[in-house]
Amino acid sequence: MAMRKAVRSQERLVILALGQPPSSRAKVRGVVYCRANSQIAETLRRSSALTCCVSMKQSATDEVLRNAHACQRHRGMTFGLITIEPPRPSSVPGLASCFRRMAGTAPNTKFLPMEELFDVLTAPAKEASNLFIAGVADMETRTLALTRGNMQTITVPFSMFRISGTGVKPDFSRLALTDYGHTVCLGKYEASSDAILYEADPEFRRKARKKLLAEEQTFGASLRRLRIQKGLGRSDFGSLSPKTIARLERSEVEKPRGRTLRMIADRLGVEPEEIESF
Repeated sequence: MAMRKAVRSQERLVILALGQPPSSRAKVRGVVYCRANSQIAETLRRSSALTCCVSMKQSATDEVLRNAHACQRHRGMTFGLITIEPPRPSSVPGLASCFRRMAGTAPNTKFLPMEELFDVLTAPAKEASNLFIAGVADMETRTLALTRGNMQTITVPFSMFRISGTGVKPDFSRLALTDYGHTVCLGKYEASSDAILYEADPEFRRKARKKLLAEEQTFGASLRRLRIQKGLGRSDFGSLSPKTIARLERSEVEKPRGRTLRMIADRLGVEPEEIESF
């Protein structure tokens, strides 16, 4: 399912595709599509510290470097550069002086499909930071470098990816990213971005635990604990369907009131106000 697009700042995402036909993304607010050298130079001059450039071809990346002065302004370097076609090795040091963060400089970098990549890059920063847009598997050091939607890169060992419960082994030679950055595929093996970040990023782990604690204090979490304690199934609540009970336990709907709350409490054998004490 496509992610929500929320582009707040002007020229948040710049797509550099010399000579290519216009993209439907050109109509999305905050996305600039450059198809000529002159457009690249002018757009770089107007870019901000939040601008991320996606260069589709090596020729476009070279044009960026020819206009390095437009990036190296007193307000700092442009935020990020993603090179779908790897740049010339000799151009990488110069590009590094123009952009705070880069992805795609390694020849074997794997990216999300373009439409999914653009969705992640134009998503709210908090959401994008928990998704992966690019990755490189280094067979020599047995490490996997994964770039997040905020252009930060984490490096994790192959040993993190253990054989699944069904016996599927990770194949690092077949790295792919999918599901709008939510999933890292290693052949037939799949790992969620949340699971990888939970193990590799202490800050993500701290926030995840805090979120879990908050969720455990909801009416839904109390209902689930009490239901299990009483030995009841979700289908044991009379006219309330199992789906309704499940949605209540996941806090997908508001806390029930009146007759519905009383019906649930009676089945659990407690007073309505006591449910959230469990």
